[in-house]
Amino acid sequence: MAKNKEYWSWVEAAVNVIGGKWKLLIVLVLRDGKLRYSEILHKLPSISEKMLVKQLRELERDGIITRTVYPVVPPKVEYSLTEAGDKLVIVLKVLGFWGIRYLDDEVVGEGLSREKVNDPVKLRLLLEDIQKIRNDIEKQLGEQN
Repeated sequence: MAKNKEYWSWVEAAVNVIGGKWKLLIVLVLRDGKLRYSEILHKLPSISEKMLVKQLRELERDGIITRTVYPVVPPKVEYSLTEAGDKLVIVLKVLGFWGIRYLDDEVVGEGLSREKVNDPVKLRLLLEDIQKIRNDIEKQLGEQN
């Protein structure tokens, strides 16, 4: 993503980085820690190897994930979220909450992002995560003034 490009809105800029079917799912898969390429591929069986490589490269280029190569034989490569990627997970939790409310029980799957809507502990944690985003924004605005 070209950070100096003029976008029509902040949403357009964000979608430019995370757009597409696979990037958000890759971020969700990496939310619990480092994974090797084959582990990511195993968790997302519908993605082609070519598409996974492409999406990982773009996420790395945009600073959402980091790729660590270990100097061993055979080569070992691990992917993990950066600080920006960790903050994106918070946004995905909010998006997941919206999806649950919007789709109700029409979604079936492994439950990667499915959380109980009526669980007060999870809702409190979600609100804390949203507050972290707000604090980051206020801090950045304070630094600009």
